[in-house]
Amino acid sequence: MKSRLFVALAVGLLTACNGFCADKLAIAEPVVKAGVLADEGEMLWGMLEELVATKGADKYTLVSRAALRQMMTEIGLTTSSDLVNLNSVQRAKLGQLDTVKYLLISEIGKFGTKVNCTMRILESSTGVIDPARTVNLRCQNLDELGDQLEWAVAKLLSDRKAMERSAVLTPGVTAANAPAYLGGEFGVIFETCLLANGISLQNLKSVDAYLAKNGIVSLDSCEPKTFVKIGNDLEVKNLLRATIDRFEILATPFQVQETGAAGVYYTGVLSGNLRVIGTATGETLIVQPFEYRTDFRRLAAAHTLGWTAEDYGKQMIREALEEYVLPDLFKSLAARKQQGE
Repeated sequence: MKSRLFVALAVGLLTACNGFCADKLAIAEPVVKAGVLADEGEMLWGMLEELVATKGADKYTLVSRAALRQMMTEIGLTTSSDLVNLNSVQRAKLGQLDTVKYLLISEIGKFGTKVNCTMRILESSTGVIDPARTVNLRCQNLDELGDQLEWAVAKLLSDRKAMERSAVLTPGVTAANAPAYLGGEFGVIFETCLLANGISLQNLKSVDAYLAKNGIVSLDSCEPKTFVKIGNDLEVKNLLRATIDRFEILATPFQVQETGAAGVYYTGVLSGNLRVIGTATGETLIVQPFEYRTDFRRLAAAHTLGWTAEDYGKQMIREALEEYVLPDLFKSLAARKQQGE
């Protein structure tokens, strides 16, 4: 009987210790912007709470909404949007509270037909948002946003960066009749999107300068040992390189039968693959194929007024990276992490 009591007491103490040692995390009410209903913001709030409770139970204790409201009142805040722009006095007060260690702040809005959602982790001891624990999602609709939330929350809850410092290499372009701007523009937008999602990067201009200085012209013919040397010299863990095998912006004339008015509408196709190369061995860790097709008629005419084929091309690159390439990349990285690779 005593041994059973001892075991029960030990289990109880261990459980209590795990709960006590877990960091306290609160989820602020999502900031709802133009085009999103209050009920949709409430739905996002509930989904985030459920994911944190299930995916982060071993690391975090979820603070109740009531406790969060009391905390915000104590530091003189009225809405969740106030948490993004804390003044020095509010930061100091936040740092003195033991109610919570981390705050998950989110914003959701619509741009045209797209749903944009930004999520950040704020550390209460400093009152500063951690750029490495930030996720920007751009989805077709709320259902797609729901599908993307799991990996996004996993990234936010990670106690280390999803990827350590990386470098973006100039994309390889094999697409026929590719415009001159394609490789450079893809690299710049790719770098911007990665930084917006908290990925630490070696500056792209520094990478290009290094490659030129060392006479590395053709990355396609590089052996693994060359990638190891690049990684050591640039002090990065991963090299990211895209290859673009198709890039088309198609202009299709049309005429309105009722009025006789004529015009042109644009569609686009972008395809290729993204490689993640580990600099420890120089071997390819991930090959992520992608294909993106779009019809720009979904954009408001006022938004695209005066656009050239190049403007449509740059828009397609950004959409493909934000909506498909990066989410798929993060899923692959999360899968590798779960497998212990």
